[in-house]
Amino acid sequence: MKMLSNTLLFIFCLCASYAWSADSTFPDDNIHIKADSINHGQAEGVFKAIGNVLITWQGLYLVSDRATYDSGTRLLNATGNVVITKNNDVIKGESITFDLENGRGEMDKATLSAPGAISAPGAISPPTASLNLTGEKIIRISDTEFEISNAEMTTCELPDPSWKLGADKLKVNLLGYATGRHIVFYIKDVPVLYLPWIAFPAVREKKSGLLFPRFGYSNTRGVQLGIPVYWVISPSQDILFDLDLLSKRGVGTTLDYRYIRARGSEGHFGGYQIYDLLQDRWRWQIGQSHKEIFSPDMNLRLDVNLISDRAFPGDFGEKSGEYNRQSIDTTINALKTWQHYALTTHLLFVEDLYAADNSRTLQTLPEIGVAGVRQPVFDTPLYFDIDAGIANLSREALPSGQRLTVFPRVTLLQSHNGYINASFFAGARVTGYHTDGGKAGGGVQQNDGIMAPEAGARLSTSLSRVYQLETGALNKLRHEIIPEITYSYVPDIGQQRLPFFDYTDRLVWQNMTYLSVTNLLNGKFVNGETSEYRDISRIKLLLGYSFEGTRRDLLTLVDSRRAWTDLILESDTWVHRLARLTFDARYNIYDRRIDSTAAGIEFDDKQGNLIGAGYRMARNELEYFEGRLSTKLIKPMALSYTARYSFDRGNFLESVYSAEYRQKCWSIIISFHERPGSESFTVSFSLAGLTGK
Repeated sequence: MKMLSNTLLFIFCLCASYAWSADSTFPDDNIHIKADSINHGQAEGVFKAIGNVLITWQGLYLVSDRATYDSGTRLLNATGNVVITKNNDVIKGESITFDLENGRGEMDKATLSAPGAISAPGAISPPTASLNLTGEKIIRISDTEFEISNAEMTTCELPDPSWKLGADKLKVNLLGYATGRHIVFYIKDVPVLYLPWIAFPAVREKKSGLLFPRFGYSNTRGVQLGIPVYWVISPSQDILFDLDLLSKRGVGTTLDYRYIRARGSEGHFGGYQIYDLLQDRWRWQIGQSHKEIFSPDMNLRLDVNLISDRAFPGDFGEKSGEYNRQSIDTTINALKTWQHYALTTHLLFVEDLYAADNSRTLQTLPEIGVAGVRQPVFDTPLYFDIDAGIANLSREALPSGQRLTVFPRVTLLQSHNGYINASFFAGARVTGYHTDGGKAGGGVQQNDGIMAPEAGARLSTSLSRVYQLETGALNKLRHEIIPEITYSYVPDIGQQRLPFFDYTDRLVWQNMTYLSVTNLLNGKFVNGETSEYRDISRIKLLLGYSFEGTRRDLLTLVDSRRAWTDLILESDTWVHRLARLTFDARYNIYDRRIDSTAAGIEFDDKQGNLIGAGYRMARNELEYFEGRLSTKLIKPMALSYTARYSFDRGNFLESVYSAEYRQKCWSIIISFHERPGSESFTVSFSLAGLTGK
């Protein structure tokens, strides 16, 4: 709020430099006075300006009916319709007096308007709210401290604000906060709330402060009251505290700590804790997300999520958005790269919320991998690459152990004038195991392994044509067709003796070929003198055939009876610049039915109006519809609705209704959240510049 600070500083201390030359009746180069008439009493040393007075100083303007300056007492006084402006900041009053000897200044019946002068606690974007202060008297105490008596403050437009805060006395520190006691909150001129004390930032930079409370009700948690507090630790650190009062469950606390470090490193730490009166125990969730950039070729990323019990996300997950998660995962990834190689470390701990317990859930603690990118073998068209890794796999109820994998490959790349591209690869996948057996295996340790050769080929080409169009915004249309054939071979090797941790432990006998055709459309759109290139459509058809009759699909993991895979269709089409249609389907050519479908459409005008719908189906697994709608067309309302309906369960999985009534300087948000066994609604208020995050 430096601009406002400078404005108020001049308003109350034209004494920043000696205002008048001792041996001249005219202002110096820094201060200039214009008026209908200017009189100078030589004996008294008093300058009098009468009629249309204009005083300018360093870009600031003071207008009044009359003004006097006594060089003996060093008092400056302006009366009659006093208006002081600098840039967009304006202060008005009946009279203003400065004592240039001690710097004290007073202005009667004053109004201060400072557009964009205030930033809400926790706000990230630049401030846009205007600060309007009125008072019977504004007194300057020092360069940065002021007192306003019989004060009213609002971020609404004057003279008839929608809301305001009234105080007998308001203290303003331009380097920090405005504070006051015995505050009354008014809607129009009707008092609705009493606050014994209030503090809000009086600078444009983000500042700590109390955010506006939230109110709500839930049939499982009772009456809810949320009291958030925002604390700015430093320009690179802040914390949000939230006291959560639940009449049926107790008092919860939320913490969200955010930080930024050097070289783009950043993260946040947060959690929620409550002593649940219904279950008579402490319950909690902790989350840590961090990205550490050590150098351009070395980084660490972690996402830690821990919960006190498996039912916590269903009971309190709305606080963290985790209520509909299938699992709670903790991951740690480290990466170090060189010119041709990369070293990775991956740790994964999973809390499977859909399982009866977590004893059979596989944990990766950790996995270390090495990857070598394709490198030419001397001056030949051959290229070599390798993937290798070792993983420590752990679980309570089933055998645990370690798995080593090494997969070197040699690839031959061929291209004929850019029209036909071919590649052929051959390698060997080596897998070794050390199994400790655990309780389920009788504690017997075993070592075993397998080596399986693997080979494959890829052949593709590209056919394209550009069409010149004469009408409409679409000036040129480019159509590209990419046919492709791939082949993969893995021999039939007995693996029954090997441990089974996940599906990567079973190499499926493959002697398969895939045929695909991809259609791409993109165009040049002309709008007056400007033009842009946009993708219009991508459609891909894929079908596979197993010469041995054994295959692996996403849904039918291993099917030894049918050689043809599902016919797969993938499409992504922009039916309009603002509308996108996606469609994914798998058609079983033997049963003549669709095994899975994923379809969606979305229209977004980037101005707050969005409509979208999606349908998901996996036969004998799930089938549901989801829709979302938001609009700002019904001003001053902003409405939104989100729902998911399960056809296989025959009910709604989730419905969220939200309505925001927004005025220029305030808004009220009401939302209703409905899930099976749980209903809740919340009410929150936003006062421009004072609340919100």
